[in-house]
Order: sequence, then C-alpha cells, then structure tokens
Amino acid sequence: MIDQDLLVRSVTEATTEVFSTMLDMEVRFAGFASDARPADSGLISLVGITGEWGGSGVFCCSPVLASVICARMLGSDLDPAKPTIDEEVLDVVAEVTNMMIGNVKNGLEEVTGPLAISVPTVIHGRNFQFRNTAGLRGVALSFTSEGERFEVRISLAPTAEQSGTRARIPVLGLAQM
Repeated sequence: MIDQDLLVRSVTEATTEVFSTMLDMEVRFAGFASDARPADSGLISLVGITGEWGGSGVFCCSPVLASVICARMLGSDLDPAKPTIDEEVLDVVAEVTNMMIGNVKNGLEEVTGPLAISVPTVIHGRNFQFRNTAGLRGVALSFTSEGERFEVRISLAPTAEQSGTRARIPVLGLAQM
C-alpha cells in the first residue's frame, strides 16, 4: 500500500537527484503545497502514470525558474530579469519532469507493480488552475532552488478504484508561484 510517507520520500529523493545530477542545482524541501491558490503565471508539466495504479505526476514552476533550468541543462547564459518561454525551455521542462516522475515511478514499483509513464505535456500561461480527481492518494510538495519556489505533485490510486471516475487527467491543484 502506498502511504503519504512513501510518496513524500519518493518525490523528495527523485527531485533532489535530478536537480543535483542534471542541473547542478541545490534543492530544499519547503513543505506541503496548498491547492487553494491560482497561479498568476507559470508552467506545469504533466506525466500520466499507468499500470495496476494510475494517476499523474506534475512539475509546476515559474517562467523564471523554467528559464534557469533550461540554461543550466544546456550550459547557456540567462538574463533572469527577462525569462523567455520558447520551444527550448518547454522541451527542457518536459525532460526534467520526465526524469523526476520516472524516478518516482521506479521507486514506487516495489509496492505498485510495474508502471508506465506517458510523454510529458507542458502548459504555460496566466491565470489557470487545475484540480485533482476525487479518490486519488497524493502529495503536493514545495521546494526552493535558485531563490524560486516550485512544486512536484504525485497523485495515484489503484486502477480498479478509478473505473467509476470520469475520464480526465487526475492532477492536484496548482499553487501560486
């Protein structure tokens, strides 16, 4: 059975490992995130999770942090005062999400059995919210890096429990950046 401690540990370890190894960025766990606040602007990257358990993994960040992550991943310079969200930034955010949620997936498979993940979908813009489908177990964790706050969220339930739920992407709400 998946409990909150396992999800917190899995998300924290995967996030720390990807940011440290791939981006040479220090990450600090900042606590649990709230579902109550809409974003002024930001990016969310969604990865579906399927198998005996299903749900989603989500990475949420500001345009500034997305630009910093892209510059770090590609070894390029960045003017943090003028973050630009272009195809390159969206691709890098998708890849970072894929690595983090893939690591979480790998860590949970001992409990859930084999899982698969989808190709990431990245959305950016202003004044948006998204919600979790009822019945999923999940965590929404807040982290900081490079002076910016970001979130990583996982929501899962046994696939049999989801059969009565309307078909929609199960994700937790986005907190303000």
